[in-house]
Amino acid sequence: MANEYETFLRDTSRVLSGRECVLTLRDLTPGRSKYRGINVRAVVSRPPLVGEATLWIRSVVGLKDPEPCSVRIVEELPETFDGLPYSDYFSALERAEG
Repeated sequence: MANEYETFLRDTSRVLSGRECVLTLRDLTPGRSKYRGINVRAVVSRPPLVGEATLWIRSVVGLKDPEPCSVRIVEELPETFDGLPYSDYFSALERAEG
């Protein structure tokens, strides 16, 4: 498992609620797997918890939140979600949570 990830979010309150949520994480570990994307069911914590991977949150336009979080991956999900081509990515993530 990686030590550091980033994700792009429209609404941070959904993931900082302390409950499991569905996210697409991008691996920031140097090497061959850098920038590899994975879909997961995870719990995000702020402030970061010791022993968990660091998570950086970015807005949908790429602005980085200066305060890190930690992420505990509960389950890896399939590479694709059900959805219509060119539909809203964030809506597909919300449906996957349900």
